[in-house]
Amino acid sequence: MTKLLNLASWLPRSSANGPGTRMVLWVQGCPFRCPGCQNPDFLEFRINQVVTVDDVWQIFQQLPDLAGISFSGGEPFAQAVALAELASFVQSAGKTVVCWTGYRLEQLRSGQIKGADHLLQHVDLLIDGLFLQQQLGDDVLRGSSNQQLHFLSGRITQADLKNIPRQEWIINDALFTYTGFPIPGERVETEGKIS
Repeated sequence: MTKLLNLASWLPRSSANGPGTRMVLWVQGCPFRCPGCQNPDFLEFRINQVVTVDDVWQIFQQLPDLAGISFSGGEPFAQAVALAELASFVQSAGKTVVCWTGYRLEQLRSGQIKGADHLLQHVDLLIDGLFLQQQLGDDVLRGSSNQQLHFLSGRITQADLKNIPRQEWIINDALFTYTGFPIPGERVETEGKIS
């Protein structure tokens, strides 16, 4: 039986969420409440957009130009079991997995978070640490300077993290989606309608 994911949002293609063009999943629900969180609508643990891992995998396979998939949130490790299954499919296709988390890598390896060790086995690049508004920075793929990059598999390296835009606006139909990382002094809504 396929596992379920509760998504806050998703994009079929993005250039601001890891090396190359990537599918991005934002999961719904986060145990952290970082002041200045860029995705405040994604924090509440509530049913939003429930999909199966197989559904996401089918869509991913229809986009062969993707370099991989990126998991954000919310907190991805709150849905580690289902994301681990999806990540294993993505890696089996020769693609890479990027994942953000408010936890530190040591916490994820402690055995206290269900499914964390299995998801870590299928993550190529982990960006860990809470977003700290007082440490707002402009480091690649990080919102604040305390967050760290962990190249877990060697399939993504520091050299791959060049020319990644800090922010991206994607417009389709009547919606625009903003994704990326905060710039000091700016506040942008995650989604909105175009008038």
